[in-house]
Amino acid sequence: MKPVFLSYFSHHRSTLLGGGLMLIALIMIASAFVAPEHTLAQTGATPTPLPLYALPDARTNRAYVSSSIALATDGRTLVAANLINNTATISVPTFSEVVAEIPVGRDPRSAAITADDAHALITNRADGTLSVINMAETIVTATISLGAGTLPYAVVTDNNTTAYVSLMGSSQVARVDVVNGRVLAALDVPAAPAGLTLWGDFLYVTHFWSGELTLIYVPTWSIVRTIATGADVGVFQSIELDTTRGFGYLPQTRLNAQNLTPTYDTLAFPVVNVVDLRSLSVLSGQQIPLDVADRPVNMPFAAAVDRFNQRIYVINAGSDDLSVIDLTTGRARANLRLEANPRGVLLNRDNTRLYVHSALEGTITTITTSDLQIEDVMPIVNLTTPIDQLIGAQLFHSAVDPRLASDHQISCATCHFDGLSDGRVWLGFADGPRNTPVLYALPETVPYTWSGTWDELADVELKIRGLQAGAGLLEGEVVTADPLNLAHAGLSLDLDTLTQYLATLNAPRSPLPVDEAQVNRGAEIFAAQGCAECHVGSAGTNLQAYDVGTGASPLETHGAAFDTPTLRWLWLSAPYFHDGSAATLRQVFELPGRHQLIFTVAPADIDALVYYLQRLPR
Repeated sequence: MKPVFLSYFSHHRSTLLGGGLMLIALIMIASAFVAPEHTLAQTGATPTPLPLYALPDARTNRAYVSSSIALATDGRTLVAANLINNTATISVPTFSEVVAEIPVGRDPRSAAITADDAHALITNRADGTLSVINMAETIVTATISLGAGTLPYAVVTDNNTTAYVSLMGSSQVARVDVVNGRVLAALDVPAAPAGLTLWGDFLYVTHFWSGELTLIYVPTWSIVRTIATGADVGVFQSIELDTTRGFGYLPQTRLNAQNLTPTYDTLAFPVVNVVDLRSLSVLSGQQIPLDVADRPVNMPFAAAVDRFNQRIYVINAGSDDLSVIDLTTGRARANLRLEANPRGVLLNRDNTRLYVHSALEGTITTITTSDLQIEDVMPIVNLTTPIDQLIGAQLFHSAVDPRLASDHQISCATCHFDGLSDGRVWLGFADGPRNTPVLYALPETVPYTWSGTWDELADVELKIRGLQAGAGLLEGEVVTADPLNLAHAGLSLDLDTLTQYLATLNAPRSPLPVDEAQVNRGAEIFAAQGCAECHVGSAGTNLQAYDVGTGASPLETHGAAFDTPTLRWLWLSAPYFHDGSAATLRQVFELPGRHQLIFTVAPADIDALVYYLQRLPR
């Protein structure tokens, strides 16, 4: 084993030989960061003072960034993953040509192309699979199972045989043999891995809700380090590299959950954080606040860096626009309006054209970088998804429509991307802290909100007008602050379309391994402790509110009744209780209140109960 920092010692050998004690101290520091000898074989590692990671040579090692679109080596042919149509499209935007639209699995999210351009790879989030497409024949030749409930998100490859896939549901990164169609290994990583960037032997992994960044050293298939990029950072699904300078650019959203007096413009802040890849540390002084550098935007999602012209192109998935930022000044060069929900962006080989994939419009926009003008907007799908479902998805993700949000600041998807919970407890609600719930199988769990104050999904109109400061999808006179006494459904086509979309959101079964004996024991404890009295049937709720003795906050009265939550998808919805006071399921049974079991139930039986709950629904 040799230290990653060996380049430092070779560069400063004469200095170190002159100070024995300094040499010993530096060896002790370096020994904490060890990697196989292969680390030092990366071409042209540049000596840099401690601390460092010996980065690949940018002249001979290209970085491969996961995206909803991928570019072939000809610099013209694109492959796009179409989540709205369950297809992948091969196209040549330069000639406004769609070569083929190919059915794949459900909810495709990411595309990659093998080094020889022979195959395209598509992750299918809902199916837990990876589709392998023969580019010449334009057909799927293999479908590789990655596991039910694993929620594959991103895929990257730099060769013809091996790909890397982030599994958001199982919190793993998989190494996949695409030739033989099997998973070679799955590495456990922190929660919700999303974007991947492969550079030489380094694989960078973003974590969607926590904002963490993990570095995996591929030859040993091990985590080198995981860093936080900000305590309040989330919606993090891409890292773009400037390989010449050794910088990583991280489009993210700061979620200001601690704000006690929230307004639409103080809830979510769009930023691009910058990481020094040599030390894997955040360069706080180089953060780009997009609302200052450009204008208010929502959900910066991906970026492309022109490292020669020192320009970064950031697509904003919620505000449907492109921020072009000059990296030398930190100011916007331009802002271009895009089609609905842009999620993929990349430059061609000579940086003369920028391609943007708008996921909820099914288009590729081509932009000429010399004059920052839109050259073409090309449809790439023959839409088969019901139009009302597509419109509902657009409404859910949009911060552009003034009826939904004020000043492009916030959208429903900001906190509930893919119907998930952002994992935050928002402190500024009038009736006390509120833990963000998942939005799955909603028609079965009326009423809504922790206080049970909504009796229909159409009451989301109140959230749109309040939290998002939108003008609303209803006419003003029919809106009431007392939704239990006035129906909002059936009064607006767009509101009904949005609520119908919300009703379609669903989650997979738990990807966690099942020990039937442990599950059965947990079910017995569940029944013996009377849990089923409130958590009834397959939905896991009797739709009633109870005082369960959870702790009071300065903003709420102790002893208030809260809606009984569903017990499904608990593996996706930490923390727990209305105020998030239980960080884990085990804490639910440790904290004071009606759920406390630690003084009456054996620890092993509590473990079995937690095991059972984490695997619901069965």
